[in-house]
Amino acid sequence: MIMRKYYILVFLLIFSSCKRNFIPLDSVSVTVMDFKVDEIDYEYLSSKSKFKYKNENQLINATLNTRIKKNEKIWFSIRAGLGIEFFRGLITKDEFQLIDRVNKRVIISTPKIIEKEFKIKLDFEQIESILVGNLLYKISELDKILREGNIYKIIQQNQSIQTQNIVSIKTSKIEKLILFDEFTNYLLTVDYDDFKPLGKLLFPVKHSYTSISYTDNTSVPVITNIIFKYNKVSRTNKALKFPFKIPSKYVVEKI
Repeated sequence: MIMRKYYILVFLLIFSSCKRNFIPLDSVSVTVMDFKVDEIDYEYLSSKSKFKYKNENQLINATLNTRIKKNEKIWFSIRAGLGIEFFRGLITKDEFQLIDRVNKRVIISTPKIIEKEFKIKLDFEQIESILVGNLLYKISELDKILREGNIYKIIQQNQSIQTQNIVSIKTSKIEKLILFDEFTNYLLTVDYDDFKPLGKLLFPVKHSYTSISYTDNTSVPVITNIIFKYNKVSRTNKALKFPFKIPSKYVVEKI
């Protein structure tokens, strides 16, 4: 446990030193009424992006297509090589389904499979918020809000999970999310960059995720990096299709 905390501390110190000019040392407390966060509002959202996944054992470059119906479901398709689909998934509040075309199998579980994999409790709405760059939790009077130079820092505590949202004063957009679970020592940072117009809103077309987690009974961290570079994003009130048909000859595994 001590070594886990050491790795987390080192990572945060490196992050702080890299962002020294971005986040000054002096800060001033502000109230909820003194600022706003410009979040992405939509009924349906679709996107296409270049997707890079990297850890110590794997390097995957692929194309990711996603479709979201707000507060209801997330659909995704991962293609690589010559446009061949490797995976297709559908996430709802109650179910996680994944078609693995490489191994000709289907995994059926609940969204808690994500919690099991990354050692952190996130519900459907919070996963959705991370994907589009919105706040994980509504701001309340209990939260700590600081103004530091050209940014606001929103510090929130939800049971064992602490989050920090770095919000640009100029654009009112979230530019970084830092999420830390004090119970599991799981750390996630998300950088939102290269904001482009999406109607009257701004959308970050580059998302950079870094997660640090631990397998049971080990102090060695598992570091995963994921980068999305979006080349197409659209929002609409017109219903999108979420095609998801389980092949009859695939093996179904319920986890």
